[in-house]
Amino acid sequence: MKKTLFVAAICLGSAGWAIELFPTSSQAETRLVTQQPAGDTSGVSAPSKSPQVQLLNPGSAPQQQLRLKPSLGVKKTTNMAVKMEMGAATADKSMNAIKVPTMVLTIDTKATKIDSNGDIHYEFSYANADIAGDTPNLPTAALDAMRSTVKKLVGLKGSFIMDSRGAHKGGDFILPEGTDNNFKQMVQNMSKSLEQLSSPLPLEAVGQGAKWRISSSSNLSGMNVNQIATYELISLQDGVATLKTSVEQQANPQNLTSPQLPPGATLSLKSFVSQGGGEVIMRLDRLMPVRSVISINSQTEMGVKNAGNPEEVTIKTKMLMEMTLDSK
Repeated sequence: MKKTLFVAAICLGSAGWAIELFPTSSQAETRLVTQQPAGDTSGVSAPSKSPQVQLLNPGSAPQQQLRLKPSLGVKKTTNMAVKMEMGAATADKSMNAIKVPTMVLTIDTKATKIDSNGDIHYEFSYANADIAGDTPNLPTAALDAMRSTVKKLVGLKGSFIMDSRGAHKGGDFILPEGTDNNFKQMVQNMSKSLEQLSSPLPLEAVGQGAKWRISSSSNLSGMNVNQIATYELISLQDGVATLKTSVEQQANPQNLTSPQLPPGATLSLKSFVSQGGGEVIMRLDRLMPVRSVISINSQTEMGVKNAGNPEEVTIKTKMLMEMTLDSK
């Protein structure tokens, strides 16, 4: 029984990594957690290596540069739903696929200033956060714990700067009062990778059929991950672009940390691969996509050693995740 619960905990921990890795759009990045810990809310995020954007095909004429210029002072509301199914197995124990409750988030954004160079200053806040859906395989205690964690996002807010291509340039982060240390640590790790997580638009002018690739390396919750995302411009009319996107992620073997680990236990990543894709509809006069639907499949293999026991337990997890985003 204890091993089953531990495997389930590691499985849910893997979901946390996947949420952070999940690409939402080629515009302002919406992450479940993107802020610095309380007590350090006035600084700008530390600089990091920017994602590399490579134009593969400029597309057909007519062509134009894709640049964001949102209306100022207008609050926009975005509804986001994250669905997940996952399963895990060890050498002597397997678990049926677990349907995780859908995370439902409401996010408000507002552009406040545009500099002469096109840099966009904007504010965001989580107006609501909850879980929904029928999940008969999960005990009530697990559902209550997940709801409690998700609801910590309510009240989270901040001010950020990105350039007109959507690349993150800095920002101030504010945590809600009463945030626990585990959540603070998680968002501290996340805040270090904001620049790598952004998905800038290409520098060059593009037209229908254009393709570009974004390569990045990030450290998310202690896991170093390489990502390649490819975008194709399906249509562009009256400032509305429809993009087809695909993503591949990979991580080399490395040591990991997890709050789910018992004292003295160690966790190592043996392999991590994921693939996915979807469609994004974006307006150049808005911070957030009009609509985005993206799904991703991931497979992870980890090794766990408990304190005082040299035997390593190998845990394999599989996960399917789908994110839907709609803006008003």
